[in-house]
Amino acid sequence: MGFSLFNLFKAGLLLTNAVLILHRKRFLSKFGMDDLANMGCDPSENPLKAQIINLMNAMQYLKVPLIGLNSVTIVFEMLLGGA
Repeated sequence: MGFSLFNLFKAGLLLTNAVLILHRKRFLSKFGMDDLANMGCDPSENPLKAQIINLMNAMQYLKVPLIGLNSVTIVFEMLLGGA
C-alpha cells in the first residue's frame, strides 16, 4: 500500500465513518461531548472541546453523501482489485 491520493481519501473516509458512528447520547455524554449545553463549562473556557463538539454536530449532515462515497469506493476497489 503506497502513499497515494486514493489511500489518503480512503483514510479520510474511514475517519469520517468512525466519527459518524459514535452515538452522541450513549457514548459521548460520558465525556460531556454530546452537546455544548452539557459541556460542563463555558465554551470560551475550553474552545478546543467546543470546536470538536461543533465539528461532530456538523458532520451529522454528511451521512447521505457518505453513503454514496462509500459505495463508489467499494465499486472502485472491486473493479481495480484493491490491495
